Amino acid sequence: MNQQLIFNNDFAFAVARQAVSFSCLVGGLKVHCYIPLPAEQQAEAFLQQVKADAFHWEDCAEQVIADDAYNSAGEIWL
Repeated sequence: MNQQLIFNNDFAFAVARQAVSFSCLVGGLKVHCYIPLPAEQQAEAFLQQVKADAFHWEDCAEQVIADDAYNSAGEIWL
């Protein structure tokens, strides 16, 4: 990939979106990434699981960014 990616360590649960959120810098621009909460999971437990698997989720986000698969709001949903 030609663009520089820097992942922030800002994992949090976004209640309004019912998803774990984190962000990264793509060529200096902040991109918000979201992982939807599975129906059978509790928010806090899912957040801890995502944090433990952070490198996996960052790899997933990197691929989605490389594919230029942003939604209309400029966000990434995994």
